[in-house]
Amino acid sequence: MKKHTRASAALKTASFKEFKDFTLAVVRGKRKVDPRAPRIWVESANPTEKKGPVVQFDSLEAGAKLLSPKNRALLRLIADRQPKSVSELALLAHRAEQNLLRTLHKFSQAGLIRLDKGVGRAYQPIVTARKVYFEIDLLS
Repeated sequence: MKKHTRASAALKTASFKEFKDFTLAVVRGKRKVDPRAPRIWVESANPTEKKGPVVQFDSLEAGAKLLSPKNRALLRLIADRQPKSVSELALLAHRAEQNLLRTLHKFSQAGLIRLDKGVGRAYQPIVTARKVYFEIDLLS
């Protein structure tokens, strides 16, 4: 598991199995929870990558807004259809390219996708995170 830190939250990139094993170890008392323990867990879209994505949001509300049902459908479309450019994705998604590009930049800033250089001036959107898990401490 690769640990990332930032001012407001710690991040850990791991598989779901590693997340589950970590959680069960805490529940069974075999592992203590560090106050600096991860708050966001990320499962990579490509399990063969050695370095997983770093997913971060400015706030829980910003994360929830970015991961709206419409935007999750867009992420699924990118993963399933693997468009070669933003223009191709705009046609597939039936969305204006400029509006779509704004959403893609927000996804990219959050670490949910990357925009790889394609043919000519094109950029190809690639989904980097398959799953994101949030931990919310309701008593802090």
